[in-house]
Amino acid sequence: MKRIVLGLMFALFLATLAGAQTFRGAISGSVTDPSGGVVPGAKVKATDVATGIDHNTVTTSDGQFAFQDIPLGTYKVTVTAAGFATATADHVPVTAGNIYTLPVKLSIGKEATTVE
Repeated sequence: MKRIVLGLMFALFLATLAGAQTFRGAISGSVTDPSGGVVPGAKVKATDVATGIDHNTVTTSDGQFAFQDIPLGTYKVTVTAAGFATATADHVPVTAGNIYTLPVKLSIGKEATTVE
């Protein structure tokens, strides 16, 4: 009887551990300008390199962004904002249960003028 109770307790313990595992990760970060000021409203896109699937978000009023609970893999992160050059980060790893922190510093973009 004692063996059965111990066996059941051990099985319950293993089931609890298995339920706690995750098969997703996250990318978070901040977007700043050349002077270190935050850039609210910047468009941030994370593309899974293997599948080509895009995840999109916009930075908050304090320049922060996050992609929560995304599939594991390697991502290409692209940040665009009006008046700034596009910034790209290649080979951003997303691993199980981890948050990859990606600070992005934008540079001033070149203004395009069209004359007709």
